[in-house]
Amino acid sequence: MKSFIRSLKNKTMKNILTLIAIFLASNIYAQKYVLLEINSEWNLRNSAKIDKIKNVEYRIAYLEEQTPAFRKKIKSVPIAILYKDNNKIAQWNADISFKLIITEEEILKAIKENE
Repeated sequence: MKSFIRSLKNKTMKNILTLIAIFLASNIYAQKYVLLEINSEWNLRNSAKIDKIKNVEYRIAYLEEQTPAFRKKIKSVPIAILYKDNNKIAQWNADISFKLIITEEEILKAIKENE
């Protein structure tokens, strides 16, 4: 009876360790995508039209709240920047009308090109 209980404990412990290993491996190899839209408060009516994509986090920031050095780099708003694990992999800029439209296909293409 004791050997049966000991065997059962060993199997349970192995299963738990296997689950922990799988969980850690999935987190280590998971890639995080973030799509950041930067717009100006005066241009809110022209917010970017961006298709929502599963597993791509969407964030909005206002140009007025950024550092002066960062604001100098932005030539037009809105702008959208796609990051993969905190590295910029794609960028879309508004046209002369201050409008920006990004389709699901464009985002998925950028992701595929940077896998």
